[in-house]
Amino acid sequence: MDEQRIEIPKVVYQGEDRKLKERVSKFKSGSFRIAVFTVVGCIMGAYSHIYTSVGFLPIKVILAIPYKINEAIYVSIIGTDSTKQNWYWNFTEFFPHSIIATFLAEVCTTILIGGAIYGSLAYFSGDKRVFTLGRYMKFGAVWCAVILSAVGASYFVNAKAVYDNENLKGDPVFTVVNSEGRGCGIGGGEDGNSVKEIFYSELEERAIARDFKGELPLRIVFDSVRYCVCGVNYEKQYLVTEKGRTYHISAEFAQIIRRYEEEGVMMPEGVGIEIIK
Repeated sequence: MDEQRIEIPKVVYQGEDRKLKERVSKFKSGSFRIAVFTVVGCIMGAYSHIYTSVGFLPIKVILAIPYKINEAIYVSIIGTDSTKQNWYWNFTEFFPHSIIATFLAEVCTTILIGGAIYGSLAYFSGDKRVFTLGRYMKFGAVWCAVILSAVGASYFVNAKAVYDNENLKGDPVFTVVNSEGRGCGIGGGEDGNSVKEIFYSELEERAIARDFKGELPLRIVFDSVRYCVCGVNYEKQYLVTEKGRTYHISAEFAQIIRRYEEEGVMMPEGVGIEIIK
């Protein structure tokens, strides 16, 4: 039986090995440059908030770019619940109720924006044959998703903080403010705990007709991370939250507010206080 031979055609590579190696080399070096620029951009984003204290204009502008973009997202485009007239309390221009939400907005998001900006700069300055527009679209889409996730997390954390504040949840530290704007803080320890017990003893949400003229500011810090400014009326024995929910307070807690307003001292006697001017 005759053997059949199968001839495999020879294909000659038409390209040049030198060009292929050159592209691979440029891809590696370009990727490393993008990584370096991204890391540097993240570091610059972390320190972007200090741009106001920098005197050298070029450095000031470079540092300010991530922060101003971040500021535009939170303040101008989306908006936050921050207010500059918040009953003697002006914590931040981002989220005045939550330290964690503010950190996510002011620090974490700015870091990500810095990485995205300077990483993109390195991408566009690379070899256009290797770093094409299509590849950059994927690169940019990933950064947009990460930044939007950070923005969403900031608003979620703040919304949770506002909800907890409205329900007066957490371990509170009080600062009573009189009609002259003078504040007295009640800290921790046994004395502070006794005031907390008095505060929660008869605390109950009720529909109470408000007397705005008789309300005094009461600053409350919950769990050291959430800020709340309520109004308190010691004559009608109620506390009102920022969104207008009214709570009945005990006569003992109302007496603490009354005595500080009228006599400049706190009740009950022996409570450790810190005078804040």
